[in-house]
Amino acid sequence: MKISRMLFFVALLSVLLLAACGDSGDGETIELRAATGLSSQHAWWDATMVPWMDRVEELTDGQVQFETFTGGELVDVPDEAEATLDGTIDVGLILPIYEPDQYPMAEVTMLPLAHSDTLIATRAWNRLLTESMELQDGESYSDMQFSEFKIFPTSTTQEYSISTTGHSFETVDDVEGTSLRTPSRIHELYSEKTGINSVTMPAVEMFDALSRGSFEGSYYSIADWSGYGFQDLFEYTLTGINFGHFNAFIGMSDDRFDELPENVQEAMEQAAEEVLIPGGEEWLDRAEEMIDYNEDEGGEFVEFDTLDQSVQDHFNEGIEETWLEYAELLEDQGLPGTDLIILWRDLIIEEGGDVPEALKDIE
Repeated sequence: MKISRMLFFVALLSVLLLAACGDSGDGETIELRAATGLSSQHAWWDATMVPWMDRVEELTDGQVQFETFTGGELVDVPDEAEATLDGTIDVGLILPIYEPDQYPMAEVTMLPLAHSDTLIATRAWNRLLTESMELQDGESYSDMQFSEFKIFPTSTTQEYSISTTGHSFETVDDVEGTSLRTPSRIHELYSEKTGINSVTMPAVEMFDALSRGSFEGSYYSIADWSGYGFQDLFEYTLTGINFGHFNAFIGMSDDRFDELPENVQEAMEQAAEEVLIPGGEEWLDRAEEMIDYNEDEGGEFVEFDTLDQSVQDHFNEGIEETWLEYAELLEDQGLPGTDLIILWRDLIIEEGGDVPEALKDIE
């Protein structure tokens, strides 16, 4: 009888232990808070983050559920990175270019190019983030910049163009002295090299300032015009020369990601791979829509190779000098600036883009 009771209690304890394990295992519902300071209509959220979350929920059969916050409801731009790392949110849409003090090498994708598009830059950005290519002391790009994050790459934006409220570039004199809003340090460097007056201003303030004639235009992605009404304001856009791609990624803290069951981790990685290129294609679709609308309203799109040769040379010389100065800026901080621009150049070319000839000789 004693043996029977003992066996009974052992069996009961085993059942209870198994039940407890089941509560914390793969079957438990996992609720994650995801946030961005961007609007819910922004292409990164609407065409990448939302499909990613939907796919994760689908792949885990509802085991993962997301509570979402947009437009600064919980976190403002560019505080998503800090909020992700300090546990305010579980998943953030991270915009590292806005924090050059924290992530000085993130701006590399904003370097101007001779040729690229959203998909070329997206593939190059994905490789830069995920491939183990050594930059310095055995560390990769992601090791050096984003070691605290689990990264799920997103697409880059469409290439940045120069758009104005009517100012055109017939001669070099038309370029020098033009006032343009600059969205990054890279564009400030480029403006300095080409004689353009740089204006620093949040995008949300641009429409009123441009309407008042405070400055003449901006470096900006055509695909993102509709978020601010620029399609009704810009009258002249220079295309066929690329002024860089803004980047982002979906991020979690490494610690938070490591806490998740293996099946959830795998679902997140699979979902990120599936939404990467469709997310990039959204920028192309939005750009086409903006161009059609703007042309119907009298807007002009001018191809770079139709400009006077002296103007083309002036723009291209500025590109070359900007790359070299950005590398020097990073080197002064003890970072591998030259190696980084060489790596980015090679990735862009391998994925189908191009850079001015002088940059191909940098070793």
